[in-house]
Amino acid sequence: MESGYIETDGTRIYYEAAGRGPAILFVHAGVADSRMWRGQMEIEGHRSIVFDQRGFGKTTWVPGPYSNRADSLAVLDHLGVTEAVVVGCSNGGEAAMQLAIVAPERVSGLVLVGASPGGWEPESGWDDDPLWDEAVAAYATGDLAESAAADAKLWLAGAGRDVEDLDHELVELFYDMDLTPLSTETERNEYVVMFEPPTNDRLGSISAPTLAVVGEHDFPDLHMAARYLADRLSESDHVTIAGAAHLPSLERPTDFNTVLKAFLAV
Repeated sequence: MESGYIETDGTRIYYEAAGRGPAILFVHAGVADSRMWRGQMEIEGHRSIVFDQRGFGKTTWVPGPYSNRADSLAVLDHLGVTEAVVVGCSNGGEAAMQLAIVAPERVSGLVLVGASPGGWEPESGWDDDPLWDEAVAAYATGDLAESAAADAKLWLAGAGRDVEDLDHELVELFYDMDLTPLSTETERNEYVVMFEPPTNDRLGSISAPTLAVVGEHDFPDLHMAARYLADRLSESDHVTIAGAAHLPSLERPTDFNTVLKAFLAV
């Protein structure tokens, strides 16, 4: 296992890499850090690469303009990777799509997990789920523990399940991952370099083979997004991971890896 820090734009980005072979870059969700990919660090015949986004995990937050697409590219450059399959979950999927648009020669494939392209929304509008309202209200109180608990209901348990039904160790890991970015979220959002025109308007420029994945217990809007991305970008249907919500790679690593390996083998 290789690990260290990459110096870019005044920030030290933490990364880990393991294995040999064609590279896979994993880009984590906004309620997690690189540990959500702990079950994907030993994909036989491949080099797995993960990193913590700014203000997540071991990458401290330093105020200044940034984008996750540029930081993803910086990680690949630092490790001498000319091209990689990019696997992105949630807003990590948005970063993966943006990278495939601005640097198509660096992206040999896309796996989009619980993702939706910027600028897209369901025909009937986003569902106003009570769990989402609860998470927003909890964040507004400034109580990070309460906010993380609400996020766990929304993203880790998801639709139709309770946090109490999940593995205790998994829940504790989620809290630990989520608390750090919650403390800097408002400021980070002020510094994000926007992607214009939005991703949804530029999907036609993505040529990399693509797979859309969604957890069974993720929210209906994200199931619609997975179908939409499969229709726009893939020659196959999207894949649903049973028994998982928004973080299927963490909750059902064996099933997720089976799907990933099948995609890599094509």
